Amino acid sequence: MKSLPQNPDVIVVGAGTAGLSAAKTLIDAGLEVAVLEADQYVGGRCITDTDVFELPFDRGGSWLHSAEINPLADIALDNGLNLHKKRWYWEKTFINNRLLDEQEVSDYGRYNYGMWDIINEIGAENTEISIENALPESRWKETAKHWVPQMLGGDSDVTSAADSSRYADTEGDWLVSGGLGALIASIHSDVGVELDCPVTSIDYSGDGVTAVTPKGTLRAKYLVVTVSTGVLAAEKIKFTPSLPDEKLRSISQLPNGLLNKIGLDFDPAWKEVHEGYMADYHKQGEEFCSYLFGFYDTSLAVGFVSGRFADLLEKEGDGSATDFCLQGLKTLFGNDVIKYVRGTTETAWRSNPNTIGAYSYASPGCADARKTLAQSINDCIFFAGEATMPNAFATVHGAYLSGKDVAQEIIDMHS
Repeated sequence: MKSLPQNPDVIVVGAGTAGLSAAKTLIDAGLEVAVLEADQYVGGRCITDTDVFELPFDRGGSWLHSAEINPLADIALDNGLNLHKKRWYWEKTFINNRLLDEQEVSDYGRYNYGMWDIINEIGAENTEISIENALPESRWKETAKHWVPQMLGGDSDVTSAADSSRYADTEGDWLVSGGLGALIASIHSDVGVELDCPVTSIDYSGDGVTAVTPKGTLRAKYLVVTVSTGVLAAEKIKFTPSLPDEKLRSISQLPNGLLNKIGLDFDPAWKEVHEGYMADYHKQGEEFCSYLFGFYDTSLAVGFVSGRFADLLEKEGDGSATDFCLQGLKTLFGNDVIKYVRGTTETAWRSNPNTIGAYSYASPGCADARKTLAQSINDCIFFAGEATMPNAFATVHGAYLSGKDVAQEIIDMHS
């Protein structure tokens, strides 16, 4: 561990967006920081793959959500990157063994966009209700509810409407040219990270805190935990003493949900779609996939599976999500569409031992768990990441801001 200080001021566990932003803020303030990452790359759940296709493919976070208040949008512009601001609209939808007609697709789209206003209105008044029970009645309800896990990670019957109501939503779900993961890596390129260095235990029983890794033991005055609630719930890191009961409870109340992506590299000769074109395929029950075409105004498309169905497909093995996605494409566009697909890839975030899922959701009645998770312990252990953000959970900018907030808390305490 020659590249790392053995007794830094701060240890940061995890080099995802939260860990990187925390480390950079601390370093810029003059503190000595050691960043420890279990994986072999930086970025965590926000990573741009430039090898699988000719075009960049974000395997994790890709959207600048709530773009009007998203600091990463301004940072992208400051770095000379183009922002793709086109709105997405449903053009095709398959439900109940048939393709909807044009008017039905329009009605379905309006329900999808409008249902969140109702969910959030009810959730703001009833902190115990699930999103399932807050959904407005409609012929489209049983299909549209499958967008809930795509947005929140968990299915509508296990997610909190109150949690959804607290999210700070504004106009704008934008893409950044080159990929969001590439932007995150670029703006933190000056942060040194020790890769392939999982923290196996954290001891805060005395003064300061100690972190044990396969490459050695580090001791610091402060430590920032940025791993997912999936990793925390699996107890992949042993804490001494054990985490307080309220902290453990908050972790259990914020399960790490699942969204997996199927990247689709189309031949540009296929002209049936364009940037902003969206389609849904609902075969039956929980078997649902959505498609967004023309990423970055190119021939790249992405299929999305989420929640329990994504878990089922991932358990079935490599290629299962892709097979379902391709089945849906043929149903939506005809069998000939497959000849235009030049390549595919799929993610499997549940199987990743360093994330064990995609992003957190609050169980019904547990929206306040995010504030509890965010609370520090003994002024030496701090928690950051999207799961700690009541107003920006499940987003890259939420993780980014959480890291900066925690770093500032430490800076104020240290000065």
